[in-house]
Amino acid sequence: MLVYKYRGGSFKRDLQSLKNDTFWASNTKQLNDPYEGFISIKDYQQQFNNLKNIFSQHRTNLTLIEQSLKNIIDMKDTKLGILSLSKRYDDELLWAHYANSHKGFCIEYDLDQLLSKQNPKHRFFDIQYSDKIPNLDFSKFLGQNDPDILIKKILGYKSQRWEYEQELRIITENQGINTYDYRAVKAIYFGLKTPKSTISKTMKTLQGRRIKYFQMHLKPNSFELEAKQIEDKFPTNIKYKYSIAPIAEHLSTIKISEQEYEKYSPYLQKLAEIARREPNCNEVLDLYLSPSKSTPHHPIFYVQYINSDTGLYQTDYYNLKEANENFSLIDDL
Repeated sequence: MLVYKYRGGSFKRDLQSLKNDTFWASNTKQLNDPYEGFISIKDYQQQFNNLKNIFSQHRTNLTLIEQSLKNIIDMKDTKLGILSLSKRYDDELLWAHYANSHKGFCIEYDLDQLLSKQNPKHRFFDIQYSDKIPNLDFSKFLGQNDPDILIKKILGYKSQRWEYEQELRIITENQGINTYDYRAVKAIYFGLKTPKSTISKTMKTLQGRRIKYFQMHLKPNSFELEAKQIEDKFPTNIKYKYSIAPIAEHLSTIKISEQEYEKYSPYLQKLAEIARREPNCNEVLDLYLSPSKSTPHHPIFYVQYINSDTGLYQTDYYNLKEANENFSLIDDL
């Protein structure tokens, strides 16, 4: 899925974030909606009072549970970070409100890559729009299999007046700066009034990342906007963060021994070539078929290497489609 972030507050800051492959996850107080994170706890409070009266001998334990839930609710202001994105790049109000009246730009992200292998704890969900503040009803949490149901209730609702934003929200474990896989950025859209100097500086800063560039235009005979692709002013054959790591010697002749999966053996070498071109790979150490995730018709492969940024072992998983798509992008074999 493609998602979008409009930028226009500070060009220098926004370009630096793109250059460094980072985004800022705000707390509720830094967002522009004064009702951010508002929730009614009337029912929730009454439910716990009733439980304390019914199970008076367990009052202490119930109080501890109640306090634990309160601590989780308070995390929305003290710990969790929020990245607000839109599903649209061509909304006139978003360009006016968040991109400095068309003088800024809009970043197109691939959501899967933005969530990234580096940040497995990131959560995401669509914002629900309502005319009423959400009500925290403890009874509705019982029996639910969704581990994020409480976070969605607290941070996943906004007034109906914000519906035009079509917001998708990423929740991070920490507020402030977060990193992401630079390949998540697929395109940059410049506004109707973006200065030529801003366009040139952006392209020069992001050389070698295979990013597409577009400029917004007024669509004839309508109130709609349309994007037209523009030429990259700084084309280069030098690829950003590009290197080819070695493959452990014992993997050069590895094959899948299980008979029902043997036909997939050629994929192991494909995956080795994919992994060794990962930006943070020092050496491909292990790769094989995942016995717990695979079926004969839907094999899942894993590749393991040490991440040079974290110093930790990293394991990436691929199905057949992902393996073929990633291998097709390699142009230096």
